Amino acid sequence: MWRAVVGLLAVLATTNATAVAKLEREVLAGDGWVVWRVPMVAGVEAPCCHSVRRGQPVQHGCALDRGEWSFGSERGHVRTDDTLSVYVHVADHRIDDVRAIAASCPVASRTPVRVLDGIDPAESLALLVAEAQARGGSRGDGPLLAAIGYHGLPDATTALVGLAAPWNARERRGQALFWLGRLRGVEGTQAVEHSARQDADPDLREKAIFALSQASAGDPYPTILGIARSDTNARVRGQALFWMAQMDDPRAARDITAALATETSPEAREQAVFALSQLDDGAEDALIGVLRGDFPRDAKKRALFWLGQSGSPKAIEALDAVLASPP
Repeated sequence: MWRAVVGLLAVLATTNATAVAKLEREVLAGDGWVVWRVPMVAGVEAPCCHSVRRGQPVQHGCALDRGEWSFGSERGHVRTDDTLSVYVHVADHRIDDVRAIAASCPVASRTPVRVLDGIDPAESLALLVAEAQARGGSRGDGPLLAAIGYHGLPDATTALVGLAAPWNARERRGQALFWLGRLRGVEGTQAVEHSARQDADPDLREKAIFALSQASAGDPYPTILGIARSDTNARVRGQALFWMAQMDDPRAARDITAALATETSPEAREQAVFALSQLDDGAEDALIGVLRGDFPRDAKKRALFWLGQSGSPKAIEALDAVLASPP
């Protein structure tokens, strides 16, 4: 798989190299913000900004001079077209910030923004991929990888797969996997599934499971369930159970409970009970079922703890029954 990715990335890197170099010169011509527009990937939420107060969006639009912005949120924002604005900030003739924002999203800046017209989307993508490859990989790469993922070109999927490959830093790989699942449709989800099942690094498998739980295409739940049942690492199995509970899937309570009955690791069992406590619907019933069922003693103790944290009448009734039963 990775050999094919290397070949495709090489083609992407050399395509229109002269034109990409010209675009880079235009971008780096002066410090400050510069923007251009390209087609945006279809079928995803428009990247815009909002703040929330009492559960409701109260402010919309992005301020480039503040760090307050959010990916992939349309809360209160009406998407009017499929155009992406790529904002790049230049300081000392080098790129130090990248933001992908829907063209229909209001944007404000305290300083003038240079506008580049007529940019070829392939050249835009190649420039951002080259910037990503030039960096060592860090937490700050997230906005850059998102900008790559929002490009409405098939090669954007190839680029993110390459940035998720084993020769990259773990943090970068996790970010690339997240945006593959979030933005790149079924093909992106399949790439994340491959890493979640087969990557040699258990920490990376955990990141891939999270990315799968956030995927916007396909049905990644069965894959996560399979990992919860079969991964060789107890922590990874526990994380799979946790994210199953976060997916608002009606199958989760049954499947997590079944996994708890066969799980051999105390660490994973503890995570399974915690996952049951985090269910949006049916958490207390699931925990009471652990108390009353044929489960290991440590699992029952954790179920008692989380029922005590609930404090609801149903939970108190279950605790009273336990206290009233003979030793």
